Amino acid sequence: MSRLEVLKELLEEQRKLLPALRQSNPARAYLLMREQRETVREIAEIQGNGQVKGVTLADQLAEARAARAARAAGA
Repeated sequence: MSRLEVLKELLEEQRKLLPALRQSNPARAYLLMREQRETVREIAEIQGNGQVKGVTLADQLAEARAARAARAAGA
C-alpha cells in the first residue's frame, strides 16, 4: 500500500469520526480538524511531486537495489 493510499484512507476515517466528535468532545474535534488539514497537505504534496500512484516503498527499494547491482556489475 502506497503512502498516498494510506493518507487517503486516514483522511476518510477522520471524516467519519468528525461529526460525532463535534457533539461529544469539541476540543478533540478541533484537534482532529487540524490533523485533517495536515493530512490533506501531505496528500497535496505527494500529488504535486508527481509521484506515481501505487509506488510502494518496496518498489522503490527494489529499484534502488537493481540500480546498485547494475552499477556494481558495470564497474
